[in-house]
Amino acid sequence: MSVYLPPHSRRAALLALALLTGCAAVAPPSQVSTSQQALTTLPSPAAQAADVGRGQLASNWWQALADPQLDQLLQVAMQQNHTRQGALAAVRAARHAADATRREALPQGSLGLQAQRQQLSSIEVDPYRQGQPRPPVQQLGMVQQSLSWELDLFGRAGTAAAMAERQADIQAADLRAATLLLQADVVRQYTRWQQARLNRALLLDELDTLQQRHAQLQRRQQAGLADPRDVLAAASASQQSQAELAANDATAAAAAAALAVLCGHNPLTAPQRDSEQRLPAVPADTAIRYPDDLLARRPDVVRADAQLRLSLGEAVLADRAHLPRLSLNLAAGVMAPFGQLGNADALRYALGPAFSWDWLDAGRRAARRAGADQQRLAAWHQYEQTVLTALQEGESSLRQWQASRIQLASAESAAALATQSAAYSRTRSQAGLEPQSLALAQHTAALQAQRQQLAARAEAIVAYVQVQLALGAWQGV
Repeated sequence: MSVYLPPHSRRAALLALALLTGCAAVAPPSQVSTSQQALTTLPSPAAQAADVGRGQLASNWWQALADPQLDQLLQVAMQQNHTRQGALAAVRAARHAADATRREALPQGSLGLQAQRQQLSSIEVDPYRQGQPRPPVQQLGMVQQSLSWELDLFGRAGTAAAMAERQADIQAADLRAATLLLQADVVRQYTRWQQARLNRALLLDELDTLQQRHAQLQRRQQAGLADPRDVLAAASASQQSQAELAANDATAAAAAAALAVLCGHNPLTAPQRDSEQRLPAVPADTAIRYPDDLLARRPDVVRADAQLRLSLGEAVLADRAHLPRLSLNLAAGVMAPFGQLGNADALRYALGPAFSWDWLDAGRRAARRAGADQQRLAAWHQYEQTVLTALQEGESSLRQWQASRIQLASAESAAALATQSAAYSRTRSQAGLEPQSLALAQHTAALQAQRQQLAARAEAIVAYVQVQLALGAWQGV
């Protein structure tokens, strides 16, 4: 059984259906899609190889380094770093802009006041040349209150508001990325600074030892007991050590300046830091967890996701730009010569709907829609690439962490063996069983092994920082 509807009723029903189905926003809140999030549920080969369990990452991940001075530097940097504070201000601005866009769908009212001295021309009052008298000069006053409300046909205003929210999500992701990068840079520069300070003491000891050995070999050469090539080699080693010392001092100064900038201070006037010379502790494997929400934690993935949803909104707006617009308008006020605004005859008002429809666009809508579709496709590919890069960086960082732990263990073992060899050689030299120059050479080798151990510790700390970056351990804001 069918029900007959007159043509005008059918058109009204179709219009109502279009309004109901079109008012929904099409730029939903950013959330990594379920299909992509399922990728992180797969076993991570690198996490399994490094014996890293799944769990929640610590927000204050740097506390595993057990360095109170580093904690203080991070607190200062989080409060005073200009890049982070600028990103924070950008987030607040985007939130306010989103709020303003959302309120664009609400009614708008305005109040107008106008005073004018008016004199009409003769052609205005007597267009047919009938000898009509020209009216006198009038001094008019006008007070008008207007109210307008454009109905959100087909969800354009809702879509624009949702797109503004996605833009705010992009700024929030940038803030999270800036925060994590700031924390990582402070830890890396602090480690670099402390390594250079410790390295300087070892280099000074090594340079002094090399100079002593060079002097002894010179005396032995003069006595005919040493080969001139050994003397030249000792002199070359001494010069190389001096060059390393100069480069090390430059590294320490650069790291101190970088720390000053990260903390929002002038590197030219920042006071010299005087503290205990020690590297942060190398965290244990238990300080690392492979997060179940890896993709949702990564700021770059969240940003790409918000950008994709923003492009969806752009495509919908381009598709709906030609659809009708309907607004309700009300204007009321008074207009009369000065002193007569209170008369009943001065009252004027206008009330009614306004309908507009750009039915001819000469292909502009199709061109805009095609461009928006390509932008959406580009955003989708960017999102997919960001997801794959995130997974790859997570695996690579865990592999590098495992390798750095092995390298550190080997460097520590080599330093211990070199120290034992130097002590044994020193004992034999003191007993007169071997030349003192040989004991000095063994001591130099031990110092170099200690510097390699120091470098391995610093590399392990940097590898730990990289893991936190790759796994998205940003500080919530």
